[in-house]
Amino acid sequence: MIADVFSLSSIQKNRALDGITFAHPLQEALKKHDKKKEDIDMRILRSMQGLHAPMRLQMEKQSLKNIGHLPCLHRHNALLDALTGKDTTLDFEDFLNQPQYSEVMGQPHVMIERHLGLL
Repeated sequence: MIADVFSLSSIQKNRALDGITFAHPLQEALKKHDKKKEDIDMRILRSMQGLHAPMRLQMEKQSLKNIGHLPCLHRHNALLDALTGKDTTLDFEDFLNQPQYSEVMGQPHVMIERHLGLL
């Protein structure tokens, strides 16, 4: 009787707050701050070493982002972090809500076949 009243399906149907997301006021400012800091660093690098230095750094970053990996494994980006200096800092995104710490893991063979277009 009580189980019917408080069933999981009735709770899932009555979630009015599913479409509402609450973002912290600093979240957008932090995203802009990282981009602004990178732009300032590139301008300083250009004024000190010339146009080739920021162009080379951008090409290296782009090539490191395009390194392939299996879709069932986590992408660590260790080389990119070392190039940008993020390997010396510890931020919230380094340990909060990481996919490799998920309680549910997909099937590796299915993930690879889907990535290759076989499914």
